[in-house]
Amino acid sequence: MCLDISFRIDITEDSLFDYLPHLKIDPQINLKFDNNAHIQAHARPHTRIIYNNTENIPYMTLMRWGVLTKFMLKSPLNFFKYGNNMYNARAENIFNPKSTWFKIKQNRCLIVTDGIYEHRKIIGWKNKAPYFIRLTSKKPMLIPALYNYLDVTPDDIASIKATGDTKFLEAINKIINIETGELLGTHAMITTAANEKMQMIHNDGDNKYRMPLFMEPEMAVKWIDPSLTDEEMKSMLAFQIPSESLSETPVYTIRSQNPRPDGLLKHHPYKWPNLPPLGNDAPLEQQSTLF
Repeated sequence: MCLDISFRIDITEDSLFDYLPHLKIDPQINLKFDNNAHIQAHARPHTRIIYNNTENIPYMTLMRWGVLTKFMLKSPLNFFKYGNNMYNARAENIFNPKSTWFKIKQNRCLIVTDGIYEHRKIIGWKNKAPYFIRLTSKKPMLIPALYNYLDVTPDDIASIKATGDTKFLEAINKIINIETGELLGTHAMITTAANEKMQMIHNDGDNKYRMPLFMEPEMAVKWIDPSLTDEEMKSMLAFQIPSESLSETPVYTIRSQNPRPDGLLKHHPYKWPNLPPLGNDAPLEQQSTLF
């Protein structure tokens, strides 16, 4: 399950015009977007999203990571029970009529990022080894996703406030301003079965052997084409990027508030002692802990 992405390397928004020449950018992005080197889905952070607006023009704006549905507004229990399942959408489920994704499958968007982080299990190590994954071409990643805007009524807002649940109110207020009713879109990253390289990295956990629906940007921009048919969508959802099209870099722990011991940024390479090559999960020399 991909829950960590990066926004800071060596590209600028201008490079997106190579693939989307008519792209318009929400002016609020420069005012509100925190251009972090690492964000994690569970914080429901702002992420840069491109979708076709009502004028059928590609538009980059901010949305929160983690699709919010009307059902999740009914109670804190619903929100916290089902919310953690809405960060990623499995490509295999999008055309399942019983799934949430089927209902919003026409709400197609792209996550704009430099790369993602994934963690690899090493035998005998206490913690997993993090890797930074990006396109070998070093082009910007445009990861297919689905988005949702809720129709929230004053009664819904009143019901949310009436719960008095502080954690629920805090989480909901990231997506809905419960004082003004102003609404922000939410999105879910599309994931698929991992290719050979990603199987060797994402090799542990409940959602092991999964990866985002990686594509080169020239292909990914077709995802938001309003004329895309269901058959074309299914073809894109079945796509698997070749292993050689992805580069992997071991990095220092990314889920820590402590600075790296070498003072570099999170996506920069880090040489872990005894880290074995991909395909061999036994350390080169046994050690008790990674950190």
